[in-house]
Amino acid sequence: MERMFERDKDELRSLGIEIEVSGLDPLFDDEVGYRIRAENFEMDRNGYSPNEIAYMSLAAQLWKDASLGDVSQKALRKLSAVSGPADIAEIPAFAPVILTAPMFLREIINGITDRRVLEFNYLDSEMKTKVRKVHVYSYFSLQGFWYFNGLDVDKSENRTFRCDRVVGDLVISKKVNSYEIPSDYKPDTTFSDISVSSQAVLRVRVGRGSQLRVLGSKIETGEEFDLVQVPYSSEEEMLSLILWHLDDVCVISPETLKAAVIQALKRLVKAHV
Repeated sequence: MERMFERDKDELRSLGIEIEVSGLDPLFDDEVGYRIRAENFEMDRNGYSPNEIAYMSLAAQLWKDASLGDVSQKALRKLSAVSGPADIAEIPAFAPVILTAPMFLREIINGITDRRVLEFNYLDSEMKTKVRKVHVYSYFSLQGFWYFNGLDVDKSENRTFRCDRVVGDLVISKKVNSYEIPSDYKPDTTFSDISVSSQAVLRVRVGRGSQLRVLGSKIETGEEFDLVQVPYSSEEEMLSLILWHLDDVCVISPETLKAAVIQALKRLVKAHV
């Protein structure tokens, strides 16, 4: 019975439930008991709409997928105590995109926190893999992709790196306090490094194309198809995303992107004739 009790306590703690060990009887201080306080377990029920709870749940799930499971587990447990299951369908369809945080996000955060150098193989714009050493200053998500920004040690320049172009594992140095983040560094300026060169206008079937909708800068609703404007910098990446959605997406403009989709479909047909 004692072993089962200890096991149950460990399981509760793993779920983020705090257990206090203290005297419960005011007349007998040596009588030790266990207490779970509701205020340490539940969130305030007031002031949160179902949609806000759903947003917080998605955020906690994002951190869980990024290997920060211990913290996110506690957050999800608290959220579940606020109300019943949230209606994710009421939220703009972005969950398939935001739940793609890199598995090495913990290393990036630790690098920033402890000022440790990160080393990794990186696929550049010329499709060549090179070793990079970076003093990381910040990280962020933009248009469905994750980035981190910092000083490229070898180039002595501030650079922004896209996480899905990191090849293999990311290595974090053991030495802490290897660098300082400049006092005049502004994380918002890193967004200017992500250039947007074109705008695609797409007809997207209602209820479909969530990965394109989350990237959209403007959406005009229709009966069967919505008109979605999507900014992009890489035609190849946009082409792949459009083809993935099959006949749920039709390109209106630009003509170059429309022609690229037609040519890709012709090659696909030719390959299977």
